[in-house]
This record gives sequence, C-alpha cells and structure tokens, in this order.
Amino acid sequence: MKHLNLFSILFILILLFLVPNLAAAAIDAEAAKIPYQVNNSDRIIIGTVSKIDTYSSYTIYTVTVKEWLYNPIPAETIKIRSKIGTNLAVEDEVEFTQNESALLMLNDGNLDELLFRVPLGIKYPVSDRDAVIEELKAQGKWQGESQTENKTNDTGMTEKAGTAGEQEESSNKTQKPNNTPFMSPVSVIVALLGIVIYLKRKR
Repeated sequence: MKHLNLFSILFILILLFLVPNLAAAAIDAEAAKIPYQVNNSDRIIIGTVSKIDTYSSYTIYTVTVKEWLYNPIPAETIKIRSKIGTNLAVEDEVEFTQNESALLMLNDGNLDELLFRVPLGIKYPVSDRDAVIEELKAQGKWQGESQTENKTNDTGMTEKAGTAGEQEESSNKTQKPNNTPFMSPVSVIVALLGIVIYLKRKR
C-alpha cells in the first residue's frame, strides 16, 4: 500500500510538471494560426528581405514592401528587429535569408524609424495571401484592393530607420547570451526518481 501511495504521488507530481508544458505548446500552436495572428497584428505585408545588418545581440532586416494587406503606411521599405545576433539567440525570434520573400504579420516597434517586430518569429509563405485576405474580411478589417498599392515616394523615413542598428549597438555590446533553458520533463523525472530512491533507503 505504501508503494502504491508513493508511486501515485510520483505520477501526480510528474503530471503537474508536464501539464504546463503541454498547455504552453497548445497556446503556441493556436497563436501560430492565421486567425489569431490577423487579430493580434498591427499591420500585415508581403515583402522581400533586401538587407541584413547583424549586431552582437540583435539583427535588423530591411524589407522591401511589395504589398500592404492591412493597415498600410506610406513606406516602400521597413525595418524588422530580431533578438538574434552574433552573441545572442532568443527563442521565437524571426530569422530571414537575403532576398527571402514572405507574408508577415507585424507588431509596431518604433514607427518614427519604421521599425517592427514579427510576433513569435512566424513567417508565412506568400501563397497564404488569399487565406489572410479571407480572414481579414471575416474580421471586418479588409479595406479593399486599394490599400495594397504602395504609392509612396518618401524615402526619408527609411533612411532614418537605417541608423537604428548603429544607435543600439553601443548599448548592447556587453550583453551576454541568455540561453538558460527551462527544466525539461526528462530532468524532472530523473529528479523525482532520485527522491523515490532516497525515500526507499531511509525506510
């Protein structure tokens, strides 16, 4: 009976550690879906990466906007900041390759510098354009084809945005990588088994 109680307690403790991880995974899966992203994005674009500037603790991607799908601003290029650099790698941050094209859900960072973030680091293929437009219509956010035209000739703001990386570099040089992971389920199980063995020896 004591053995039964001991292993029942062990099983419950393992579940208590695993359930939050499973719940977090379910939330992440939901957050990656187009309806959630459309609902929680400040702007949506289709663009191509034209320049990559990597620093010690972050990277600035210059993206040439081909099409504004939601909440457009008068800009032909924007900047996207990612917390991945030569000495830092943060989970759920976006990464691009040169000349890569993608459909991007954006959160505003610094509009004066045309600086944005990509939530959860999620990129969508350009082929998802129609699905995103359908979702925009379903949520009452679609403003018609006219909003997708990029009419701006004002490049002054984008030139100013190009200095964003240099301004932040000096303040981030001493920042060290933050790669400390959460305790994995395997580590938890090993620790709990150690407790069980210890309790058995004490009796």
